Amino acid sequence: MKILITGDKGLIGSVVARRLTAAGFVVVGYDHADGHDILDATALTATARGCDAIVHLAALLGRPGETEADIMTANVTGTWNVLQAARAVGAGRVINFSSVNALGIFSGHGEPDYLPIDDAHPPRATNSYGISKRLGEEMCRCFTLNTGISTICIRPPWVCDARKKAEELAKRAANPAAEWTPFWEYGAWIDVRDLAEAVLCALTCLDPGHITALVIADDMASDEGARAIAARLLPDIPWRGPEDVTALVRCDVARDVLGWRPAISWR
Repeated sequence: MKILITGDKGLIGSVVARRLTAAGFVVVGYDHADGHDILDATALTATARGCDAIVHLAALLGRPGETEADIMTANVTGTWNVLQAARAVGAGRVINFSSVNALGIFSGHGEPDYLPIDDAHPPRATNSYGISKRLGEEMCRCFTLNTGISTICIRPPWVCDARKKAEELAKRAANPAAEWTPFWEYGAWIDVRDLAEAVLCALTCLDPGHITALVIADDMASDEGARAIAARLLPDIPWRGPEDVTALVRCDVARDVLGWRPAISWR
């Protein structure tokens, strides 16, 4: 099976490429670092020829120097180009990387309607990045309805590897309040290796049509218990889950439809 990965040189894309290669897939990369442009629909389609599926990671995140117009153009038009390339070359599946920011309740942009957060939580993105990711999800839904090509939108939270985790722990050691200041991410995180495993599951599971799935670790990036920290930091948010949860975000769709299980714990 031959897979095109856009953004294959990034933190996530490079690990996904290695995992798929180890699983026996042939990986074709398409990354800005190699001079590729997700807005070049012709070049993208040419690169996708012969590929059975596309994993779409390439995006702008809102780094310094990236305007809101840049973000919307790259993320929305780029996703559109990927979907059209999949149709043109006959790819049977697109794994589209969205984000928890499509919900509009992460990165300090708002509070959840309830806890634990789950796949059914209503999205209400407010900034250009979150809106671009939410629009990408909706494009995928409509694309599947019109073409029958499967689209799986993955919503990861903060993604870390060993280096990023060490940096975070050092920052908290210097300032314990850094865990929730200037905003708290509900302790949501995922190791990049578990995220790569989710991509493998998304490529090999039975055809789900279109789905959107939160993909988050089983525990929190915190030393404090999930229920206790939620009660302290978000005391007015309705609680819907059992008292003994280990994380404040549920991943039912990823578990039930993709057959994915995270293996790596914060501890």
